[in-house]
Amino acid sequence: MIEINCFGETCPKPVIRAMKALQDPASDGSVRVLVDNTVAVENLKRLASSKQGEVAVDEIEGGWAVAISDVSAQAAENPAGDEAALAEAGIACPVPEAAPTKQPVTVFVGSRALGQGAPELGNILIKGLVYAMSQAEEPPHRIVFFNDGAALTCEGSELVEDVRELERRGCEVLTCGTCLDFHGLRDKLAVGGVTNLYAISEFVLGPDKVVTL
Repeated sequence: MIEINCFGETCPKPVIRAMKALQDPASDGSVRVLVDNTVAVENLKRLASSKQGEVAVDEIEGGWAVAISDVSAQAAENPAGDEAALAEAGIACPVPEAAPTKQPVTVFVGSRALGQGAPELGNILIKGLVYAMSQAEEPPHRIVFFNDGAALTCEGSELVEDVRELERRGCEVLTCGTCLDFHGLRDKLAVGGVTNLYAISEFVLGPDKVVTL
């Protein structure tokens, strides 16, 4: 059995992580997921049912432990993809109540690291910040990667999945084409579209609040 700590994670991430764990031969068809919200508990129950597995829920400090077991290797597979599996299982993520209208935000990311100083720490910080934005109640309207930051949307980047989550939630993801060409990365772009300096100038001068990292 594989154990996953999903404290602090919102729907549908605990379910997706559970599905991935069940596909790992090391799980032997069993996974124990630690969560801190009832939405995740109910959705994990639905996942167990859709995979013809057994489920047990125990209260633990700060939340619940949901154990899914007896899932066959065949049932664990998602041949049509994760989103289709979520829909098949009836996974429901609550829609936040509409908040007062805020000024849209365009975020510019110009480096692989956040801030000056130790590069290793900067890499950790940028990864954590992008993940936090992907989980925010209201993600940015747009995020533009340029200069050395262009590498963050390309194959091999640890941020690709979190940037995809941003895109899935409605954030427009763009990478500077000139920057991709300079670094020889155009063929390795893994998420979002390509933009140019003319469009970027419109973003800077447009109505959005601009934040540069």
